[in-house]
Amino acid sequence: MPHIERMRPLMGTFVTIRADSVPSLTAEQMETAVQSAFRAVECVDRHMSFHRKRNDIGRLNRGRPGMILRVHRWTYTVLGEAIRLWQVSGGVFDCDVGAHLIRAGLLPGSILGRSRRHLKLGAAITLRPDHKVLLHRSVSLDLGGIAKGFAVDKAVETLKAHGVKSGLVNAGGDLRVFGMNPQPIWVRRPDSNEQRQLIGTLNSGAVATSAAYFTRDASTDNIEASAVFDTTRNRRVVTKRSISVIARTCMQADALTKIAMIRGRLPTSLARPAQAQVIQL
Repeated sequence: MPHIERMRPLMGTFVTIRADSVPSLTAEQMETAVQSAFRAVECVDRHMSFHRKRNDIGRLNRGRPGMILRVHRWTYTVLGEAIRLWQVSGGVFDCDVGAHLIRAGLLPGSILGRSRRHLKLGAAITLRPDHKVLLHRSVSLDLGGIAKGFAVDKAVETLKAHGVKSGLVNAGGDLRVFGMNPQPIWVRRPDSNEQRQLIGTLNSGAVATSAAYFTRDASTDNIEASAVFDTTRNRRVVTKRSISVIARTCMQADALTKIAMIRGRLPTSLARPAQAQVIQL
């Protein structure tokens, strides 16, 4: 048996997990590894999805200023990375965008309950010890720009913990491969999203892509308005390009595509630590 490959609908997309055979693992053990990796993705979705009222993000978004809420350790990790990226990007990477995306029709307003005034992420929340989050103001957090990449990384981590030496996890284009022969990387063409273009190969690392394939604004002559919101200019990013970032981890690649889309480039201070490379189509 050369490998096991399974697909499930998760996190608003289709997630594919592949584990290549290992002589020391039985077919049953390989299947267990893949199913455990799916459970890791499900855990991220359960705690961080914007579409749930009572999960970590739902409770934070419906919380009142001054409240201290305990969250899952993975949510705490992602929030910590989001705050770090907000700081090092000069406020460009900002997850407190839920209210903006609701007004754009990209997220359901009923989940948030009421529109929120935007406050800079670093001024809106503070992480406390023991996985606690202090709310300084009402927030509308949406971790969609970073959590999917984190979920891919946790799935890969789970496969490795079960003894899988080579495989891949693909969550709607957020892809990470490990221990494999070079894998071709195909990206949708921004001028024709039904066609794909080869941008290279990858055998150890991750790639994520941001574009306006499916979010064109019909109210403005089909303008290429993406789902990425630039809080520094209070507007959605309008682009005809696609931005792909190759990086060490999928969480890094996922988040850095948003910064690259907003700024038009990826500063060296962000690219170098993540060993990131930007590819534009």
